[in-house]
Parts: sequence; structure tokens; C-alpha cells
Amino acid sequence: MTTHRLAVGEGRAMTVDDAGDPGGVPVLYLHGTPDSRLARPADDGLAAAAGVRLLALDRPGYGGSDPLPGGGASCGDPGTWPRLLASDVRAVLDQLAVERCAALAWSGGALAGLVLAAGLPERVSALGIVAGLVPRQAYDDPAVRDAGADRLATLELADALPPGELGDAVAPLLAPYPCDRALALEHQAEHRDPAGARELATVAGGAERMADALVEAVRHGLAGVAADVEAQARPLEVELAAVTCPVRLWYGADDAVTPPVFGEWCAGHLRTATLDIVDSAAHYLLFTHWSDILRSLAHLR
Repeated sequence: MTTHRLAVGEGRAMTVDDAGDPGGVPVLYLHGTPDSRLARPADDGLAAAAGVRLLALDRPGYGGSDPLPGGGASCGDPGTWPRLLASDVRAVLDQLAVERCAALAWSGGALAGLVLAAGLPERVSALGIVAGLVPRQAYDDPAVRDAGADRLATLELADALPPGELGDAVAPLLAPYPCDRALALEHQAEHRDPAGARELATVAGGAERMADALVEAVRHGLAGVAADVEAQARPLEVELAAVTCPVRLWYGADDAVTPPVFGEWCAGHLRTATLDIVDSAAHYLLFTHWSDILRSLAHLR
């Protein structure tokens, strides 16, 4: 595994772990909220065995990646962060000599996955979303509103606050800063739902890996978390009809964080999507089904 810090313009850089099989199918991994490129199984030999060259990216403001200028999603123009993210990822792929790749997004990384699939159709060959959040506009659907009722207060607050203030107010509730492994373990254990906790406990070293991912995520502050809060609480300025590559959706039947109805909404609005609702799985099905997901995505065309 090699870690690259790559220039993407305007004096900024992004950090990516280049792991797995160097000659395998490139898969760009987009972590959740608040996480980093480390929020994946620690054994990158699993990616190699799946025939995958894994490119695990710190999204803007997280870990070793600089924030988007003006705060990205906090800048007041909701179309800015999708355009900038697509441009940055194009620069990363160019420097890694990757012409086309699949994108794999987990949880809060789902919006970034949609942005890249829609904005870089010539570079993103397939999209996988695992236990993904849905865009703000999905909450117009009564089923999504009912299933995501615990998020409604944040959405209402977003309507009352100007861009920038919401992220700054909510980010400290989602991630402690500064943070070490002990604090990360405590914070995550307190906020993990029971089904997710049981699921992650079946993964050797899983809780410690997620703690390390959080420590790395906020190493330079909460800019990435704040930008995610803003992006997730406001309409996504991306036409989902522009996503024309094959899409595979995986949601856990027992997931209380991103319930199956989120997957059903995505499947209904992405014309090329196939939905798998995984029995007895919760929010950490990315970890428990990692190899199968990578293999499926590597062959999705």
C-alpha cells in the first residue's frame, strides 16, 4: 500500500491510499461521515484477492485532504462543491494514470459517489453505494421522512440558518476534536446503534479500525465534517438522470442509520440501479461483506 498526497489545484491536495492489486480493476473508495480513507477493512490483501486496485480517498477536509475553497458546501452556492469535487477527483485519477474506475461509496460518502458518477461519466464506469445516505430532496417522500425522522431536526435547522452556520454548529456533535484513539472509541461506542455494534463486533479489530479512521479524519480539524453536514442537509444540485453507469446498491435489512427505504428511494430514482437488501445486516455490512462487494463492483459494467 502506498499513500499519495496529490496536488489538485489552487494550492490544495488530496490524500489517497493506493492498495490491493496494482494491475486490478481500479475502485475509488469514498468513506462516510465523519471518517477517513482508513474506514475500511485493514487487510488490503482482500482487495488484491478480489482483483481490485483500491484507491481509498480522503474526501475534502478529512485526514490528509485539504478542504474545498470557501468551505465547499458552506459557500452559499450549492452547485459549487459538486463541481469542485469532480474536478479534484479528475486530477487525482490523472496523476495515478487511471483512465476509468468504479466508485464505491459508504454511508455519508453516497452523495459524493452520485456527484462523481454524474459529473465524470467518462471516468466512472460503475457506482456502488453501501448503506448510503439519500439527498435532502428524498425527504419529500413520506416513507423516507418516516424512516429518517431522527434527521428532520437538522433539516429544519438548515432551513433556518445561512450556509456555513449549520456545519459549524453540528460538526462538534458528530466528532470530538482534538481526538485520540481512546476518545474515538468512547465516542463511537456511545453513538453506535445496537444492531451496528453487534455487527462490527464480529469483525476482528473493527472497532479499533473505525476509531483510527476517526482520529485521522479530524487530524486537522472539523472542516470535512462541517462540509458534509451542509451538503447532506441541503438539496443536492445534481441531476440523478445524469448517472448513466451501472449502479449497485447494498442496504442492510437491520440498518437503523440508513434504513432499507433509503435504498428503495435511490433505486427508484437511478434508472440503472439494482438494489440488494441484505438479510441480518446493519450499517457495517461494508466490513462484513467487503470482499463480495469489491468482486461484484469490479465486474459491474
